[in-house]
Amino acid sequence: MKRTAKWIFIIVLIIGTYILYELQLGAIPFLLLSIYFFVIGYLELKQSKNSRDRT
Repeated sequence: MKRTAKWIFIIVLIIGTYILYELQLGAIPFLLLSIYFFVIGYLELKQSKNSRDRT
């Protein structure tokens, strides 16, 4: 389920990026993408720390 949700989000972001670039608002998708990657990275780091603490 998580993998499907990620793919759906990426597809929606690609479509949104195209639409916003047509409207001369190209910085907005980069902001959203940077927030998305930050959250994904933070969750991976948090998961990595938790698995290291348990061993």
